[in-house]
Amino acid sequence: MRNWLLLSAVTASLIAPHLALKIGGYYEDTHSPPDALLVQESLSAINTGPDIQDSQRGVVRVQGSNQPLTENFLHRAVSARSEQDSAYVSIWHWQGVRDATASARGLDQKHHFANSYLVGFQPFKTRELWVPLYTLATRKEYQYDHLQYSGLADIWQTSRQAFFQKRGDCEDHAILLADWLINLGVDARVAMGSYNGEGHAWVVAIVNNQEYLLEATSKRRESSWQAMPLAALAEGYEVEFQFNRHFFWAKRSKEATRKYRGSHWIKKSQFIRG
Repeated sequence: MRNWLLLSAVTASLIAPHLALKIGGYYEDTHSPPDALLVQESLSAINTGPDIQDSQRGVVRVQGSNQPLTENFLHRAVSARSEQDSAYVSIWHWQGVRDATASARGLDQKHHFANSYLVGFQPFKTRELWVPLYTLATRKEYQYDHLQYSGLADIWQTSRQAFFQKRGDCEDHAILLADWLINLGVDARVAMGSYNGEGHAWVVAIVNNQEYLLEATSKRRESSWQAMPLAALAEGYEVEFQFNRHFFWAKRSKEATRKYRGSHWIKKSQFIRG
């Protein structure tokens, strides 16, 4: 990931970027779990490209606001900005509500709400929670957006695109992982913030009332959920925002936390697809 821009939808004023976001941990482990062959067989049965173009249209209903933030307004506001200013993730203020939601530029060169990138996609059915992370480790390569997209600073992939695109950066990995886990019945969210001072995106998954931090860009091939780190023990991660298919959360203060639930989080808005 990369710089974030804060944009007030009321005043249309732009606040300077304050984070430079990029990859955190990136590991390699050649050990294959015993069920790896089953994963490879499932992957080989999938078409080499997506057969569905997912709609990302929708509106955002902001807590404390009587008017929704629409995609049409989003596109008009972004088009009024310079190419450089619109190249990054934007955090939106709406009718006096700060940090109401986020948007980012997709492969179609348009900004879309962050929630809309989780399109309900899973490559194949599985009951094993380790399979999505293992699949990412074996299938998708990490690459910065400016290298993959001819100098463009920041492009997000939907979960479906992230599976079929061979390369992607941290939020592309995290979006696919979170969306797949949600299909498995897990309360999974994409977390945005920094890792060791560098901007980053990762996944938090809540299983049996425990919060796990999943490094979606990790190339370790874990075959046990017990190997996943508890979020409370994960060092170096500073979360600012989190989102799933429907909701967007922001912290009440800038104070650091390793807890992804509780009164220090505010559910800022709801994304309604359609």
